[in-house]
Amino acid sequence: MEKRAPGRTPDSGADQSVTSAVDNRQAWMIAASLFIALFFLWGGGYNTGPIFLAALLKAFNWSHARVGSIIGGLALAVGVSAPIAGWLLDRIEARWVMGTGAIMAVLGLLAASSSHTFGALLASIILLGIGLGAATWLAASLVIVNWFPDRRGMALGLVTFGMESGGMVMTFIVGSTIAAYGWRTGYFIVAVPAILLVIPLLLFVVRTRPGNTSSQSIASQAEALPGYELGEALRTRAFWMLAVAELSFGLAAGGTFHHLVAFLEGLHYSLRAATLVVSIVLGMAAVGKVAMGALGDRIGGKNALGIGFAMIAVSVPILLSAAQPVMLVLWLIIAGIAGASPVALGPLLTAETLGLKRFGTLFGWLGFALTFGLFIGPQLVGWITDVTGSYTLGYELCGLICVVGSAASFLCIAPRPAAVRLMTEAHPQTS
Repeated sequence: MEKRAPGRTPDSGADQSVTSAVDNRQAWMIAASLFIALFFLWGGGYNTGPIFLAALLKAFNWSHARVGSIIGGLALAVGVSAPIAGWLLDRIEARWVMGTGAIMAVLGLLAASSSHTFGALLASIILLGIGLGAATWLAASLVIVNWFPDRRGMALGLVTFGMESGGMVMTFIVGSTIAAYGWRTGYFIVAVPAILLVIPLLLFVVRTRPGNTSSQSIASQAEALPGYELGEALRTRAFWMLAVAELSFGLAAGGTFHHLVAFLEGLHYSLRAATLVVSIVLGMAAVGKVAMGALGDRIGGKNALGIGFAMIAVSVPILLSAAQPVMLVLWLIIAGIAGASPVALGPLLTAETLGLKRFGTLFGWLGFALTFGLFIGPQLVGWITDVTGSYTLGYELCGLICVVGSAASFLCIAPRPAAVRLMTEAHPQTS
């Protein structure tokens, strides 16, 4: 049976039938619920990492590399859980996957707030990461690409706006809480809105796609969508270029962002000023992500993503000159526009090149590449800093990695229809 090649534009017969079935009001209610989930779960549970890193360095007098391993463990837990969550999302309702993940994240936060040893804190953060992997950007991306067949880049940008805007607000709240009451109370504060808002919204509002949402219908609807099976996708250049791009983003973002407060304190900025910088860059990145998502709708995901990586690379040497406030402001502008663009453009480019049939599984594995980079990045930069006594070399390496990510993005081209036919003939499907 011949398979339809996944294309960039959403005007195939399958997408048209989805469009006619979409209840716009329900779609936007779901989008709003996902925004809130990302705002409090990812914004509070993940993007506050630099604030906790700086606080833990002072509280325990651990090395940069050791504290970086806690942040890295959070990222690795997100990454390991992502392929499993992606596989589940292709087969059962998203609300059950996301709701369970949110409960696990809350338990991890509460456990972290009462931890007294490195091992206990690391285990708590790993539980938090597993929950975030199931409840946040992977699942939200799958739901959005199903409910918004047109202007996916814009919709993804708007929903994932919650990640950075949540980080901006929660960073300020957590920083103030830590300064007044300590880091344990900081973790507890992050858990409160997740309990009161996020878990109920995920369980009672979110649905995977329009129409019947039984487990059987979720699987059968996925079979009818255009796109590749996992094995087929692994034989395409597009998948591997996406993997390189996601890994590059994880390495660079993890290496720079999670050490940002400590880096700025080393330049003699106060903790309050450094926290404010983190809040501002997250807020600007939230807006920039919407703009870059809209750009992806106009010029294609690969071109927008390549441009975003190039801008991040340019921003790194500017950040290294941030002892001058004017350079810090310039970095905030450039990093704010492009710094989080891969979060919105990664799922868009995945849908454009590999289709929707196994989007959850495929993006789950790509998410593993990203979060593996987020795991390695903080530890690598922390180790380089411990050895050299400066963040300069580690940050320069992150800039070079972004150049690699830019090249991989531009090389991520959807397979030609002829290649799809040959692939299908070589691996015939029975109907």
